[in-house]
Amino acid sequence: MFRDIEERYLSIKWALKALFDQRLTGREREVNSHNWSFLCHDNGADMRLYQVNAGKFIYDMSAQELADLLEAVQAILDDHLLEGGEQNLWAMDYVVAEARRGTLEAYNNLSQQSQVYASQTTLQQLLSSPGHLNQVASARLTTFSDWKVISDTARGDLTNIITDAVARGVNPRETASVISKRLDVSMSKAKNIAQTEQVGALRQAQWNETDWAADRLGLNTGLLWLSALKPTTRTWHASRHGKVYTTEEVRDFYAENGNRYNCYCSQIPVLLNDDGSIFNDGIAEKLEKERKQWKNGS
Repeated sequence: MFRDIEERYLSIKWALKALFDQRLTGREREVNSHNWSFLCHDNGADMRLYQVNAGKFIYDMSAQELADLLEAVQAILDDHLLEGGEQNLWAMDYVVAEARRGTLEAYNNLSQQSQVYASQTTLQQLLSSPGHLNQVASARLTTFSDWKVISDTARGDLTNIITDAVARGVNPRETASVISKRLDVSMSKAKNIAQTEQVGALRQAQWNETDWAADRLGLNTGLLWLSALKPTTRTWHASRHGKVYTTEEVRDFYAENGNRYNCYCSQIPVLLNDDGSIFNDGIAEKLEKERKQWKNGS
C-alpha cells in the first residue's frame, strides 16, 4: 500500500506542475527581493519553517482565476486520494485483504487448538458471515472518512501557500518547491493512517472471531498479546507481551492515548483453562521470558 501511496502523491505533483505551468503566469520585477519566511504547522505543535524570495514576481491573475486554480487543485487531490469514492475507494482493497487475513489467522489458530472448532467451522463460512461482512462495511466508511480528511487537509495547506505566494510575489518555481515539500508531509501522514487502517482491520477480524467462537461453540477464549518488542516499542505495549486479555480490554486499550497509532503489536485467539490461564502453558512461559529479556535489554 505504501508504494501505491507514493505513486499517487508523485502523480499529484506532476498534475500540479502542469496546472501551475498553465495557470501561475506573470512577470519578474527588476527590484530587490526580500526573504519571506513562514511557518507551517504539522500535528499541532510541530512547526516547519520555509524561506523563499518575495516581492520579485507579479502574477497575472484575477480573483476569479485564483479561485478557479484552487478548485482545480482540490479536484487533483480528490482524483488521486479519493479515487473510487465512498463505495469503492482504492484503499479498501488493502483493508479488505487485511480483514480476510485476520480471519484466516484466527481460523488457523483456533483450529489447531480445538478439535471442536475445527470440525464445526470452515473459512468460507466465516468470510461470508454477517459479522465479517459488517466489519468490511464499517471499515469502508471509516477508511473513506480518513482519506477525505487527508485530502481536505492537503487542500487547506496548499490553498494557504498559493494565496500567500500570489499576494507576496513569490515566483512560481519557489512556490512549487514549497508545495512539493508540503505534499511530502501529507504523504507521511497518509502512510501512518494507512498502516493504522490495515493493522486495525487485521486485529478487528481476530477479535471478532475470538468472541464468535465463544458464542457459537461455548469455547473459553481470550486474546494472547504479542508485542513486536522493537527498540522503539512503547514500554506499556511491551509489558503486555505474553499476557491474555479479553477482547473488551484490548478494544479499550486501543481506544485511548493514541495506542492504535504506530503500533505493531498483535493479538491471537487462544483457548483458556477454567482459571483463565493459557491452555498451552509452554507458549506462556516462552513469551514471559521474551518480555523479561526485552525489559532488561531496554
